[in-house]
Parts: sequence; C-alpha cells; structure tokens
Amino acid sequence: MKNECDIVKDLLFSYCDGVLTQTSKELVEEHLKNCENCRNILEEIKQDDKSPKQKKEVDFLKSIKKKLNKKNIIISITLIFLACIVIFNILTFRYYNEMASKMEIYLQDDISDEDIENIKNKITEISSNIEVEYISKEKGLERMKDKLGDEKNILDGFNVNRFYESIEIKANSEEIETILSAIKDMSGIRKIITYENNNPYELFIGYLLTK
Repeated sequence: MKNECDIVKDLLFSYCDGVLTQTSKELVEEHLKNCENCRNILEEIKQDDKSPKQKKEVDFLKSIKKKLNKKNIIISITLIFLACIVIFNILTFRYYNEMASKMEIYLQDDISDEDIENIKNKITEISSNIEVEYISKEKGLERMKDKLGDEKNILDGFNVNRFYESIEIKANSEEIETILSAIKDMSGIRKIITYENNNPYELFIGYLLTK
C-alpha cells in the first residue's frame, strides 16, 4: 500500500490545478507542512507550469519587436526615398532657374564687328543689370577642353573654325523675353538658344549625363 508521500505526489498535479476535493486538498496541505521533499516537488511542478506561459510571453515580445523593427525599416526606407525626391527636385529647379536666366546667341561667320557691337548695345539698352559676354571661337574651344577635363587632348589639332562666335547673356526671365523680341531680326545672328520653356527634369538629367 502506498505511503503518504506517494499518495500526495499523485495528488500534487491536481492540487496545482485546483481540482481536488476539500478533503484531499486538506490532506495535501497538511502533508506539505511536514514534508520538505514533497514541497520541493510541488515547486518544480509550479515552475514547469509557469514555463510555457513565460515562453509564450517571451515569444510574443519577440514577435512585437520583430514587427516594430520591420516597420521601422520600412519607415526609414520611405523617409530616405522621400528625402531623395525632395533633394532631386531642389537641385532640378535650382539648375533650371540658373539655365532659364541664360541666353546664347550664335553669330554668323561673316558678322562684322559693328554688327556685334550693335547686338550688344541693343541688349544693354534694355537693362544695365544684364550680363553680356562675347565668346570668340578660340574661347569656345578652350571652354570645351575645360569640360572634357582629362580627355581634353582629343581636341588637340581641332579646327577652331568649326566653333561659332557667340554672345552669352545672364538676365531674369522677363529680360530674356524682351531681349529675344528685340534682337531676333537683327543681322549677323545664326541662332538664339534659351532654356526657359525647357522641361526642368529633362534639362537637369541631360546636365547629369554630361558630367
């Protein structure tokens, strides 16, 4: 016949679950007061019962942390992407505003010095704030070499006469329109280039591709 310890050990699981009758519960509790071994077994049973719950809590916290990390990564990537768009737009329209304030007037090969002066005087009559610069064929070639940088040697021996003389202008958009109307029919002009009505993105991307 089982001794009291064996009986109590059999009842400990039910005791922990709270399903014993009052009589059996009192028996277990009375025995536990005097039996250290059974008390230790009871503690082990309680620890085992807590472990799955603790594991679930830990797993749940890990799951939350993982979701938060994933969310933070998505937010970070989104913010970086938006920042890139903002920076690209700022650079695009800064470059566009710079180019929109420029005009390039390419001159005929047989243009006289008098005609060049007439064009420059017509421009400066519009506003004293307009910047006007005459670009000779030689200066045009030097500029091209500067743009090519380390590859400028490919222009050695290049026929300078393949460049056009030009006049470069820097002004605000209203002045650019006034200048265009004032000089478009003057003699000695081969071509006039303005950038104000160009697509800002195409203009900036084209600039990047030539860098």
